[in-house]
Amino acid sequence: MMSKTLSRRERKKRETRQRLMEAALRLFREQGYDATTVEQIAESADVAKGTFFNYFETKEAILPALAEWRLGQLKEALMPERGAPASPVARIKLALRLVAANPLSDPAMARRLFAAGMCHRDIRPGRALLNLLAEQVRQAQAAGEIRADPDPIYLGGVIRALFFQQVMMWHHGYRPAPLPELLDAAVDLLLDGIAGPKWRQSP
Repeated sequence: MMSKTLSRRERKKRETRQRLMEAALRLFREQGYDATTVEQIAESADVAKGTFFNYFETKEAILPALAEWRLGQLKEALMPERGAPASPVARIKLALRLVAANPLSDPAMARRLFAAGMCHRDIRPGRALLNLLAEQVRQAQAAGEIRADPDPIYLGGVIRALFFQQVMMWHHGYRPAPLPELLDAAVDLLLDGIAGPKWRQSP
């Protein structure tokens, strides 16, 4: 009986934590991080304000948890058995588009997430995204879509850097095309290369 009670209590705690994260992400998307209060998050999750602090020390402390949760969703979305493309390169493009659509990718939110990650070193969203991209690179190398000699972690880092560069330019007004198209084009440019016919020639 005791074990069942504890199991039920633990399940209730997980459900409450999930409701708080869903409410926070929805409010951050609708009205921005700064305009969202802990009171609003708690009210939206149908819990008392004090309950929020049973799970997260501050409003900022919820950000790494949100990033971890969204990363788990991203991993599922990249599974071919869940409808993701069979091509690993296509999955890399899909991953970047999905991350860009995440409210946590907004530059202001990303800065706060980075700061929160420094205080919660057990959750490092940037490193987790790197590992996810590196795994897709490995699969692309095995499929012959990417050269086999570059290190997957290095290439994953290059792709991640391209992603953040495109997102920052987009948010600063450089919008020659929709952001998903720009992200796809950045991956294509990386894979195709930009070298002209004379770049290897000696001066």
